[in-house]
Amino acid sequence: MERVDLADFLLIAEVHTGIDAHQLARIDRVVQLGESALAAPFAGYGDFEAYPTLADKAAIYASRIARNHPLPDGNKRTSYDVMLEFIERNGCIFEHPPEGLMATAEMMERLAAQTVSEEEFRVWVAERVRGPSDR
Repeated sequence: MERVDLADFLLIAEVHTGIDAHQLARIDRVVQLGESALAAPFAGYGDFEAYPTLADKAAIYASRIARNHPLPDGNKRTSYDVMLEFIERNGCIFEHPPEGLMATAEMMERLAAQTVSEEEFRVWVAERVRGPSDR
């Protein structure tokens, strides 16, 4: 699977923060917490993957960015866009729930506020990721 790296994260964050990606890269907190969030989806030991599916990894990208708050602003929007970028890079799409984009925004708010568990969010994302054969 093609990962989202720190440079990608910084460019996405630039859109949502209005702060130049080069400037964000000079903020230790942004880099350290950003790198930690970006590594989390690929955690494991030996042959064991903690998050084996594309949907799991996408959800963990969003969760860890939203909850780690690496950015001075725009963490939820950045976490959502990093999740979408990862899904689309890997040949899939994300479908909003029947209630639409506002329901997705509400779920992202709940994720950041930790009123939904990471496991519940992973299930929610998995229900919305569609591969090429699902279209």
